[in-house]
Amino acid sequence: MINYLTRIVIFIYLLVNFSFISAYQELDRIVAIVNKEPITELDLKKGIEKALVFFEQNEISPPDEKVIYDKVLDELIERKLIESYATDYNIKVTPEEMNQIVNDIAAKNNYSLEEFERELSRQGTSIDEFKSNLRFEVLLKKVKTREISSKLNISEHEIKIHKEKLAKITPDIYDLSHILIKFSQDPSANEKKSKRELAYELIKKLKNKDFASVAYEYSDAPDASDGGSLGKLKKSQLPEIFVDQIANLNEGDISEPFESNNGIHILKINEIETLSRNNKEQLVKKYLVRQIVLKSNEINSETAVINKLKKFKIDIENGMDFGNFAEKYSEDFSSTNGGLIGWIKEGEYLDFDYHIASLQVNEISEPFQTSNGWHIIQFTEVKTEDISNDSINNQIRLDLINERTEIFYQDWFSSLKAEAFIEIRIIE
Repeated sequence: MINYLTRIVIFIYLLVNFSFISAYQELDRIVAIVNKEPITELDLKKGIEKALVFFEQNEISPPDEKVIYDKVLDELIERKLIESYATDYNIKVTPEEMNQIVNDIAAKNNYSLEEFERELSRQGTSIDEFKSNLRFEVLLKKVKTREISSKLNISEHEIKIHKEKLAKITPDIYDLSHILIKFSQDPSANEKKSKRELAYELIKKLKNKDFASVAYEYSDAPDASDGGSLGKLKKSQLPEIFVDQIANLNEGDISEPFESNNGIHILKINEIETLSRNNKEQLVKKYLVRQIVLKSNEINSETAVINKLKKFKIDIENGMDFGNFAEKYSEDFSSTNGGLIGWIKEGEYLDFDYHIASLQVNEISEPFQTSNGWHIIQFTEVKTEDISNDSINNQIRLDLINERTEIFYQDWFSSLKAEAFIEIRIIE
C-alpha cells in the first residue's frame, strides 16, 4: 500500500514538474545562435512586444507580423555580434560611465533619479532595462568610433562646400522695420515731390530719434502701430524691391528712401541671422591633460598593472615628476611628450569625462580602464573658451563624419556578419 501511494506521489510530482519544464522550454527555446551565443524565443517575444507597443503609442498601423519578426531578430543578431566584437577588442562601458550618462539624462529632463525611475516604470520600462539598452547604444558608438569614425578625415574644402549648400537651404533671415509714406490713388507731381521731401526729413530725424517712434508717428503702413516692425523674414518672403535695397546694408543700417507704386519706403535692418550668426556664445571647459598608460598582458596581469599605477600615483604625489614617469613607463603615443595629450574639451571623450570631472587641478586620478589600457591622468590647467566661432565648422565636420560613419557601418557590419557563425532555427 505504501509503495503504491509512493509511486502515485512520485508520478504526480514528475507530471507537474515535467509540465513546468515543458512550458519553460516552450517559452525559452533557442531561435538563433550567434557565435555560440543563443537568442531565445523569450528574447524574440520581448522584442516583438516592444515593437507593438511602439506602434500603438505612436498610432501607427503595424506591418505584417513576419516583417516585425524578421526585423526584431535582425536587431538581436546585430546586438550579439557587436557585443561579441567589443569583448574581443576589450571595448567596455564602465559602470561609472553609465551612472554619469543616466544622471545627465535625468537632469536634462528635470528629474531626480527616483523620479526618472518612476517615469520609466510608468512607460513600462525598468531602470535596469533602460540601462541595458543605453549601454548597448554607447558600446555601439564606441565600436563605430574605433572602426570607422576615427579613420575618417574631413577636409576644409569639404566643410566649405557643405556650408555653401547649407546657406542655400538655410538662407539669411532679416529682422526689418519699415516706414511707408503712402501716395494717394492718383498722385500729382507736387504730391510726390512733397512726400519725397518728407522722406528725407524723416531720414534726418532718424539720426537722433528711435526708428520705432518715427514710424509710429509718420508711417502709413499697417505695421506703424508696432513701430514699423515687419518681424523676421527670409529673402524669399520679401518684395524684390526690398531685397535690392537691403543687399548692401548691414545690421543697424537704414536705407535711403525708395519708391514703389504705392509710396515711399524707408527700411531699417535690426538684425541679420545667417548660418554663422545663428551660432550663439558657447562656453566650454577645456583641460590640459597628461596620462600614463599601461597595458595588461600574459606577463603583466590587470592586478599587477593597477598596483603599478597606484604606486606611480603615490610617488608623483610625493614629489616625483609625472612627465619622467610617463616618458619611462607609459605605453602609448604620448610617452614621447611626457604623457601630454593636449587640451581636451569637456564632453569630447566619454572614457575620460567622468574621471576628469572628479579631479582638481594637478590631482591624479585612480587607475581606470579604456580600450587602450589602464590609465592614470592629471590635468594641469583648466580654461573656459567661447567656441562659437569654431562650432559651425566643427558641427559640419561632425555631421559629415556621422553621416559617412553610418554609410560605412553598413558595409563593415555586413562583413562582420558574413564572417560570423549564425544559425537561424525556424519556429513552427
